[in-house]
Amino acid sequence: MLALVLTMLLVPPQQPSDELTRSEELQLAREEKAQHLEAPKRSFMEKGLYEVKERKLVERFQAGFHGFHPLIGGIAKGSGFGFGTSYEISDRLKASAQVSMKGYQKYEVVFATPRFLTDRLFAEVRTTYRSNPEEAFYGLGNDTREETRTHYGLKDRSVGGHAGIRLAKNVKAGFHAGLVDVTVDQGRRSRSPFIGEMFELASLPAFDTQLTYLRTGVFFDVDTRDEPGNPRDGGRYAAKWSSFRDQNLGLYNFGQLDAEVQHYIPFFNQRRVIALRAKATVTRTNDDQTIPFYMLPTLGGSEDLRGFADFRFRDKNLVIVNAEYRWEAFSALDVALFADAGQVASKVSDFRIRDMHTAAGFGFRFNTAKKVFYRVDVGFSREGARVYLKFGNVF
Repeated sequence: MLALVLTMLLVPPQQPSDELTRSEELQLAREEKAQHLEAPKRSFMEKGLYEVKERKLVERFQAGFHGFHPLIGGIAKGSGFGFGTSYEISDRLKASAQVSMKGYQKYEVVFATPRFLTDRLFAEVRTTYRSNPEEAFYGLGNDTREETRTHYGLKDRSVGGHAGIRLAKNVKAGFHAGLVDVTVDQGRRSRSPFIGEMFELASLPAFDTQLTYLRTGVFFDVDTRDEPGNPRDGGRYAAKWSSFRDQNLGLYNFGQLDAEVQHYIPFFNQRRVIALRAKATVTRTNDDQTIPFYMLPTLGGSEDLRGFADFRFRDKNLVIVNAEYRWEAFSALDVALFADAGQVASKVSDFRIRDMHTAAGFGFRFNTAKKVFYRVDVGFSREGARVYLKFGNVF
């Protein structure tokens, strides 16, 4: 009897053969689910963007027809929605014409050869005519007020080009030269007053003078971006020096240095990217020379300090820094959070961190594998919120 009791206590009861263990139940559930797999469902917008990317609709649209290629946007800062076409006269020669809803115009002929004499040399020549009837002007300096917005008209004609050498796979250097003819006028009627109604024209250098400049200089460019039109890795580090020599009066000579650094930090298999940029423009004149007000560096708008109007700040020197966190929401759409900070100053020694204008916001980048073809940015600053609809990436 004692042996029977011990056997019942020590030996567990046998499970009926028709009763499943927990692990067997989970295994059967997994097998059942595997037999009824369904593809993830996409939203209407995601379906549309996926089709655009997979069927390469943007690339096919830009490929054009019989040498004609559509052009959307890209006329000038503040020009509004623009459209036009370019025509390939030959493999190296192209002509284009564009106009915007605000009446801006741009006409251009370009001869470019990526290989000149040898594989390491390259050259380009272009002639351009631009008519900008509503350029914004708020005054000079870093402390101008939003209420002082005025406008003027600007026309320029230029012919010039550049040539250079590829020092390495991603490194090139060279020189540039050209002639630029500039005219300022009252522009067209606008909601803002003409510049002369709020500012003394005598205080605006070269307002009533048509100038022709001889522009010469050198450049250096290191570009390791994986895709320049939609970068997710690498960077770009460029510098350009330009000398502007007044051919009419000899009173408006100046030099200008433009430097820019871009760097991209990818992670999560490049589905997330931290994009960084720093850019500076520094000008120099002799004591007896002046820079025309319309050729001074400007800050503000969709390309640099989002949250402020185009051309919001203007002076002899400029610095801007941008940071973006971009992530892939789904195929053909990236979402971004950004922060911008910038300043203009009459002297480099006047730059102060406390005087930086700041803006922040979010945006959407509609893209292909190689380029951003449409961008929406919503920027916030102390002057309110602004929405920018642009073709192409910010940087």
